[in-house]
Amino acid sequence: MKREKPELNIERCGFAGTVLIILLSALPVLAQTPSDEVRVDPVRRRGAIAAGLRWLGEHQVRSGAEAGSWQAMTASYRPAIASLAGLAFLANGHLPGDDGPYGETLSVTLKYVMGAMAPDGYLGQGDRSGMYIHAICSLFAFSCLGMQADEAREPELAEWCRRSLDVIVEAQRVSKASLDVGGWRYDPYTSESDVSVTCWQMLVLHSARQAGFDIEESIFRAAHGYLNRAFHVIEAAPGGDGATSGGYLYRPGFSRDPEPSATALVMYIQTLFDAADDARTQQAMTYLRRYPPAWDGEHYGGFFYFASFYMMQGMFQVGGEAWDWFGPRMALVLLDHQSGDGSWPYPPNNAKPALMRETGAAYPVAMAVLMLSLDKQFLPMFQRQRRLYDSPRNIVVPASKSGASKKDAPGEVLLIPVPTPDDDGLVVPDAEWGGVNDGVPGDEEWGESGDGAEGKPTIGKPLF
Repeated sequence: MKREKPELNIERCGFAGTVLIILLSALPVLAQTPSDEVRVDPVRRRGAIAAGLRWLGEHQVRSGAEAGSWQAMTASYRPAIASLAGLAFLANGHLPGDDGPYGETLSVTLKYVMGAMAPDGYLGQGDRSGMYIHAICSLFAFSCLGMQADEAREPELAEWCRRSLDVIVEAQRVSKASLDVGGWRYDPYTSESDVSVTCWQMLVLHSARQAGFDIEESIFRAAHGYLNRAFHVIEAAPGGDGATSGGYLYRPGFSRDPEPSATALVMYIQTLFDAADDARTQQAMTYLRRYPPAWDGEHYGGFFYFASFYMMQGMFQVGGEAWDWFGPRMALVLLDHQSGDGSWPYPPNNAKPALMRETGAAYPVAMAVLMLSLDKQFLPMFQRQRRLYDSPRNIVVPASKSGASKKDAPGEVLLIPVPTPDDDGLVVPDAEWGGVNDGVPGDEEWGESGDGAEGKPTIGKPLF
């Protein structure tokens, strides 16, 4: 049953209304309590998201061979940028082909991304960091599965997803040294692994399992084993508070010191899979407290948006004091630096001309919107390993066994949950306990809930 909400509909207030919202967002909204609690005005946050989505919608390529993408100088990056933009729309309840303002935008985005797949199922061809591209595109496609307005398109998308999944599974099986077993790196044929690429592949595997694909448990066990080998204890410094901290290495056996972004990313993945170790999580939180949200800083390693996305996700999944400390502060960093047209720039130490040309202006907008929207829980990559929505649709999903084809297996009928942003029956995971909260997620002030508890680092070499 739909719920009437007596509030401003930002999506339909037009250009003048969006400008007004952005101007109003410049007013001070930071609330400090005696405990130094930080809160973010939900109206300001929703306005920033709406302005970001509007910018993305207005700057999508609409004609020619690149229709459905966004401008980027490096052609191989375009499918990944388009996928991140598509995820930003999906994260706010918009669906491919629906009657809303971005239904057509998402449809052409999905068509473009699906067209980027090579005959062997790979999406990162022509780029040395291709497995990043493959994972991001696959993540978007799996997030669209069961969500299209035209249900007749679902079997084709499901088969596309199976092919992309096969590439990931086979890449893990490549012979590797003992420290690299279970992980992934830049291309499907490498014998190397790193934590960042591995976690992106695990996000796809997680989303695939959320969609009903049958994936062997040994794949997950091997991947978690690789991540566990990346943990590194940091002994307490003499004269300090005596607390032992710890973090995750970018490459076990090669990296010497933990990195904040890698640490937060592994925390995100292991908590998402309910595989986190409490003692290690506590040590990692002690370590990450050294790196509060900021618009600039060496701990971002020149990759502000990727690193911040990792940190935001990790803190959200851990929940409690970790999220109450980090989430509102990171949101304010983003809100305070949004441009008047709804876009986001790069911070000073990230504003490398080559990087900006390669990725284009849509990349930071998509990443910022995703970070500001993650608590809505509409994306499989934001959800714990369970289904959160009712009103399923029936679609035929081809068998997911690696190497199987449509001809070999007729497929199985699965129930794919459909997000309904205004449905009174939504349940969302509690930040700390994985329980439920009533009502529509994402409308509360960040920092308001009060539920639950708590060298020169780099990020390695991520894609963007």
